[in-house]
Amino acid sequence: MPPDPRAIHISTDGSCYKNPGGRSGCAAIVHYPDHLDREDEQIVDFGCGESSNNRMELLACIRVLKWIRESGPWESVTRVQVFTDSQYVKDNTIRAREWKKNDWRNRHGEPRENADLWNQLISAHSKAGITVHFEWTLGKKSPVLKRVDKAAKAAATRGGPDVDRGYKPGTIARSMVQGTATRFPARGQAAVIRPYRKNLLGDGEEKIRFDIVSEDTQSYVESRYAFATTALAAELHRQHGYRVRFNDNPKYPQILELVEEVPLPKRPSLPCPGPP
Repeated sequence: MPPDPRAIHISTDGSCYKNPGGRSGCAAIVHYPDHLDREDEQIVDFGCGESSNNRMELLACIRVLKWIRESGPWESVTRVQVFTDSQYVKDNTIRAREWKKNDWRNRHGEPRENADLWNQLISAHSKAGITVHFEWTLGKKSPVLKRVDKAAKAAATRGGPDVDRGYKPGTIARSMVQGTATRFPARGQAAVIRPYRKNLLGDGEEKIRFDIVSEDTQSYVESRYAFATTALAAELHRQHGYRVRFNDNPKYPQILELVEEVPLPKRPSLPCPGPP
């Protein structure tokens, strides 16, 4: 939806160093329509010691909604457009209401992360007192988007004095594969995995992110995620190798059994420097 010249426009952004678990921050800048004759102003400036990028993108929108409720109404303004470059926020603002009805699970039963912030977003949206539309935009394409990106990074660099009390750091290492972890295509098979991140989701369940190990090539081939009970997750130590067995639901992959611990491929050694 294009910008409405008589709407209030608010640009948001979130940032996290060493995502997840590093210093984090978010920011928002409001641009008023011409008829209000008011200068742009920064309305969100949040920095904390640890969180994640997705949580900062969400928190920026929540704080914007609360600001709208406290600051409105405005003369001849009938709606607010909130612009975010977060695909995570864009894709899930509508789905989150269904997750809430389903005890924070999607239609396949898979538990959703950041339920505390999604719940706050839904509540703040309903109490805004004016129509609010969330719009996705490609970041850093306009002066105001560049400003809000810079402000979010400055807040993350500062890393305080705020606290994201809902953030659960879990246990974190880094993947051996580039890219974001995707859902494991579970069909009852066994696979060799290297867990690198675990997050407690509540109800005795954890989300496990892991690298898939090819035993043929002795290499790490892809990064995936699945779910496991807290008891089973406790046996899957980070940066260890395990042969595990999955359920047969690709829409809600679960690790059902730890079959055995296995050695991991050796990291490739760096080449020796050549002659000068």
